[in-house]
Amino acid sequence: IGIGVNNISDWNLVGLPADVADGSLSAVYPSGEPGTLYGFAGSYVNVDALVLGEGYWLYFPDAGSTIVSGTPITSLTVSLSEGWNLFSGISEMINVGVNISDPGGIIVPNTIYEFTGSYANASMLIPGHGYWVNASADGDITISSGSAAKTISTFTDQTVKANKLSFNGNDLYFGVSIPAEDMLSYQLPPKPPAGAFDARFADNMKIAETEATIEIMN
Repeated sequence: IGIGVNNISDWNLVGLPADVADGSLSAVYPSGEPGTLYGFAGSYVNVDALVLGEGYWLYFPDAGSTIVSGTPITSLTVSLSEGWNLFSGISEMINVGVNISDPGGIIVPNTIYEFTGSYANASMLIPGHGYWVNASADGDITISSGSAAKTISTFTDQTVKANKLSFNGNDLYFGVSIPAEDMLSYQLPPKPPAGAFDARFADNMKIAETEATIEIMN
């Protein structure tokens, strides 16, 4: 199959939407800037090729779309390490609350993020796009086109009752009390590469109870 993957003119989070014969950057995303493909293993690591299930930062000089051809992926097991991970999905769009199996309950609720010029919580996984997820422990999750037996834990978002500041669509919240056991659910992923936009509180959170310092990267 051939799957179209859209990109913005800037840094993008990408992945493989199909099982390809050649995973090198030039073969998969030829319009991406050479030398700007970065994976994550506790810190950003420059790589030359993409691997199924992994997510990556990639810089595109211009907005556009790429057709990626390969064998369809209907199910994928992704190994996560404790902390933040970059990952990608299968060959069709899936709902994170229905089609991700998390038998160990390791995914921190509310921590699957997309990047489209700024960070935002993702409710769907789009083929060819990359995503962040925070894991409470090492373990495996399974992404599939069928409904999962044990899905991600349900989550009550306290930000609906908070005051909001918005920077280029990047929302920060303040003025509500969050239980200590839920604080990880409001932590933001690692900052994007230099040149991308980011706004967050100085402790890498997107919510503050009383007072905090805001860090903006442009």
